[in-house]
Amino acid sequence: MRHHNFFNLSGGPPLRSAPSRAATRPPGRPDDTDGPRRADGTCELRDLIGWLRQRLRGEHTVRACVLTVEPLGSDGTLLLLGEADASGSADPPRLKVRLAAADLAAFRATTGDDLDPAALVNRTVVVRLQTSLRQRYGRGAGVQARVTELLTIGAVPLDGELERERTLQRLRREGRRFGPGTWVKPDDPHHVALIVSEFGEARRDVEHVLRPLEESGLVRIHRVWATFEGPGAERALGEAFACVRDRHRDHGLSATLVCRGGGPVEGFQALNAYATVRAAVEAPNLIAGLGHAGTPVTALDAVAARSEPTPTAAAMLVRQLVEATGVRAERALTAYDAAVADDLEAAGRIAVARATQAFDQSLRDLAEFAQQRLRQLDRAVEQSLLTSLAAATGGATGMAAGIGSNAAPVDTLELGDGDDHDHPPVEAGWALVTAAGTGLVIGSYDELKSNMPLFLHFRDGTIFVQVVPTSVAYN
Repeated sequence: MRHHNFFNLSGGPPLRSAPSRAATRPPGRPDDTDGPRRADGTCELRDLIGWLRQRLRGEHTVRACVLTVEPLGSDGTLLLLGEADASGSADPPRLKVRLAAADLAAFRATTGDDLDPAALVNRTVVVRLQTSLRQRYGRGAGVQARVTELLTIGAVPLDGELERERTLQRLRREGRRFGPGTWVKPDDPHHVALIVSEFGEARRDVEHVLRPLEESGLVRIHRVWATFEGPGAERALGEAFACVRDRHRDHGLSATLVCRGGGPVEGFQALNAYATVRAAVEAPNLIAGLGHAGTPVTALDAVAARSEPTPTAAAMLVRQLVEATGVRAERALTAYDAAVADDLEAAGRIAVARATQAFDQSLRDLAEFAQQRLRQLDRAVEQSLLTSLAAATGGATGMAAGIGSNAAPVDTLELGDGDDHDHPPVEAGWALVTAAGTGLVIGSYDELKSNMPLFLHFRDGTIFVQVVPTSVAYN
C-alpha cells in the first residue's frame, strides 16, 4: 500500500516486547550489528528489506472508518480503512486489511451477533491489526495487515442524512428543478467541466478514463480544483460552481462532473450543505461521482442529473456519450455516402441513357448522310460513265431503251392514236440500264427479273422504271 502510517494510541512502543537496539536503528549506521557495514554508511537492499520487516511486524489497535468491503470467498473479507474523522487532507491515508473467516467467526461466537461484514461500511470501528511486510512477486515489497480482533463497532451516523433532507426540502419549497428530470443528453459532448480535488485518487481515476479522449481532441476538459473537506469546503465548492457557470457562458458546457474519492461519512458534510447544493443546481448536466459504492447518498447526488457510484463510473458515462456520438456520426456518414452513391448512380444512368440516345441519333444521322453522299457519288459515277460512253460511241449510236420484245416499261407515255406519220421523228440517242437496288449495269435481257426496279439513264436525264410481265407482242 502507499500509506502505512500506524498510530500507537497507548503511547508505548509499537511492539509487544521492547525492541532491540538493532531493530530500531536504520541499517548502515556505524554501530549497526545486523548486516555488512561500509564506510560511507550504505547497506545492501536485502538488509534494508530485513530491517523493514522487523519494523513492520507487530500488533496495533487502530480506530478507523470502513470505506469499502470486498468479499474474498471462503478466505474472508477485504476491508478498506480510512480516517475515522475527516481531516481535510487532499490525499487521506488508506489501508486494506484482511478479515479472515476464522476471526469473523470468533467475533460472532463471542458477541452472539451474526455480523454481516457489509454492514461495516461507513461505520467507525476499533480493530486490532497484525502488520508485516510481504514480498509480492513482480511488484516488490508491500505492507499487509490482518484483523485479529474487532473491538468496537460504531453506529451509522445520521447527521448527514438529516442535513440532506433539510437541504432538499428547502430546495423543493423554492421550486427548484433538480434530479434526473434535468438531464439533457448532449448530441455532441465536447466541453466538459471537472470539479475535483487537485491531489487525490479521484482525479487520477477520472483522467485515466478521459485523458485519451482529450489527447485525441474529442473532448476538452475544464478542470476546476476544489476542497471537499474541512472548514472552507462549502466556500471552495461554491466558488468552483461559480467558475463552472462562467465556463458554460463562454464555451457551452455539455456536462459538469463533480468527483471525489471515498472517505468517512463526516467528510461529505459539505455536499449536504444548502449553499453547496444550491450552487450545484445551476450547473449544466450535473454528473456526480462521489465516494464509493457504499457511500451514503448525499444531497448533491439527489440534485444531480445523473448520479454514479464512483468517480470512475462518472467518467465512463462521459466516455460512453462521446462514443455514442461517434457511432451516430459514423452512421450519418455511411447514410450520406449511400445517398450520394444513389444520387450519382441515378445521375449516371440518366447521363448514360442520354448519351446512348444521342449516340444512336448520331449513328442514324451519319448513316443518312452516308447514304446521301453515296447517292451523290452514284450519280457522279453514272454521269461520268455516261459521258465516257457517249465519248466512246461518238454519239452515232445509242443504247436501246427497251428491255426486249417481251417486256414493257412500268411507266408509259401515250402519244396519240394516229398513224405512224403522227409521231415525231426519232433521233439517234443512247441509254444506260442499271438496277435500282444494286446499281449494277444491266447488259442483257436475261438479267431482268419480274418486278425488278430499274433506272434508265439518258443523256438528258434519268427515269425510274419497273419490269412487269406482259403478253403484248411487238412486230
